Amino acid sequence: MVKNNKNSQMGLLKTIYQLIGKDKYKFILAIALMVIGTFCLAYAPKVAGKITDEFSKFATTNVFDGNVIVTLLISLLALYVVGNLLKMVTDRMMIFISSNVTLKLRDELHEKMHNVPINYIDSTPSGDIIARLTNDMSSVESMISSTLATLFVQFIIIILVIIMMLILNVELSIIYLILIPLSFGILKFISSRTKVQYKKQQKLVGKLNGVIGDNFNNHLIVKSYNMEEKSLDKFDKINNQIFESYFKSRFYSGFIIPINTILTNLGYIGICVFGGYFIISGSLTIGTFLAFILYGQMLTEPLTTIGNNLNILQSGFSSLENILDVLNVEEEKDFENSENLLENDVKGEIEFKNVKFGYSEDKILMDDVNFIAKSGTTNAIVGPSGAGKTTIVNLLMRFYDINDGTIYLDGKNIYKIKKDDFRKSFGMVLQDSWVFEGTIAENIGYGMENPTIEDIHKAAEMVGCDKFINLLPDGYDTVISEENTNLSVGEKQLLVLARTIISDPKILILDEATSQMDTRTELLVTKAMEEMMKGRTTFIIAHRLFTIKNADKIIFMKNGDIKEVGNHKELLELNGLYAEMYKSGSIKSE
Repeated sequence: MVKNNKNSQMGLLKTIYQLIGKDKYKFILAIALMVIGTFCLAYAPKVAGKITDEFSKFATTNVFDGNVIVTLLISLLALYVVGNLLKMVTDRMMIFISSNVTLKLRDELHEKMHNVPINYIDSTPSGDIIARLTNDMSSVESMISSTLATLFVQFIIIILVIIMMLILNVELSIIYLILIPLSFGILKFISSRTKVQYKKQQKLVGKLNGVIGDNFNNHLIVKSYNMEEKSLDKFDKINNQIFESYFKSRFYSGFIIPINTILTNLGYIGICVFGGYFIISGSLTIGTFLAFILYGQMLTEPLTTIGNNLNILQSGFSSLENILDVLNVEEEKDFENSENLLENDVKGEIEFKNVKFGYSEDKILMDDVNFIAKSGTTNAIVGPSGAGKTTIVNLLMRFYDINDGTIYLDGKNIYKIKKDDFRKSFGMVLQDSWVFEGTIAENIGYGMENPTIEDIHKAAEMVGCDKFINLLPDGYDTVISEENTNLSVGEKQLLVLARTIISDPKILILDEATSQMDTRTELLVTKAMEEMMKGRTTFIIAHRLFTIKNADKIIFMKNGDIKEVGNHKELLELNGLYAEMYKSGSIKSE
């Protein structure tokens, strides 16, 4: 797992080096080749200056040494060829390394999303998560592949050029020793302003992704309520905020190139004035003067390049910080001394004992919940909206941790059982019948590791969805998806039931599994559920009478507390809250 080094840009660079991992030797080699290539390019102007001096000698003494000139010309050509070839090689190497880094980072982030607590998913907009996996990843890859390597080369060029200048003439070098720190000071000042804007941009992009996803995933609702104008206004508001942030960051960074141009021009003026004086006084040759001019041009490029790449660098650092924010979220974990649980050992008895829970310490939803669900029994959880029915299921599945009390499975504290082993004992069917893009066989087999086609057919036959599957042109090989499928709500829910039953869970949770269906489809699905429930401990959350009246136990909840417990007949005879809800029609009898 990537360590949290995001306190500074140096810390972020350490994180990038950590991500490079097994490619670090390639990275070191690339840096070494960059240094060699840059040295070749930095040394070339000095050779060019020597060539000029040789021609100057010929002009004054008529002595021409052709061998020296040819040697110098070949050396100059070799320096430029080798320097540029090494630049091409290192560019390719950095692209390869950056691709591996983003591959590793994307895998790690995707794996992280499977291990974060449910409350993190519930409290984080989906657009933010998508932005981390897409926009932020692209920014980081661009930064590593081009910007970091480019900036590294530019800094090496600056250092080597200054060294070469000092070797040639210390007095003239002082001009650039003053101007370059001034340039970097301006860069640092501007980068501190742009970083805030890039960080803001990334957050706004995530927010915009969420709005776009909501609009297109629910476009029928948007149209049916004539909310197109409101949706556009919401989109435009966030889009304008992104534009404003983008404009400010570009506005600040737009000063970099003009300022650098002014500073380099001042450098040229200084070299011309003082260089001319030194030539007249005889302390500077024309070749050395020419070399200084070339070195001045070499300094112009890196300063301009650093300014141009500052935007990408700041955007990349902001994106990396966003990714690290997710990677450093505390994961779901097993408690100390957790034990393994064999599926064959599970009987399915559940007990809540003095359970206390709240989404925060100051807002307690449940204060003292107690009940026992015997193995193989059907237990219906009913009550008005907000009573805590789904919360009971979330606690039972360990999606949320309780504040106090104990939940037992077959007499064992569920927090002393390894999480993955514990959840294998459960099968869960929600009201949203989720299917993914793939064949029907793949959707059903999703609930079991390495299922055979016989396992898939058996599960489909058990819940009765084999009938409509066999009528499809490609049968079990028919490709479906959440957005593009001709299956009805009931047919998709039957597929979900088959996916659940194939894992042969000891405990079933049916959370409003038929709430979105018409009566005929609901009867069909209910029949399939009744087949699934045989011999299994089952928890049902429903408002339909025929799904709860035959339950062995009905747990009536209100305001997070259990108010009444009994079967349908007993609770009607009690003439309490359940009977009142039944008589009011909240529990539908059709």
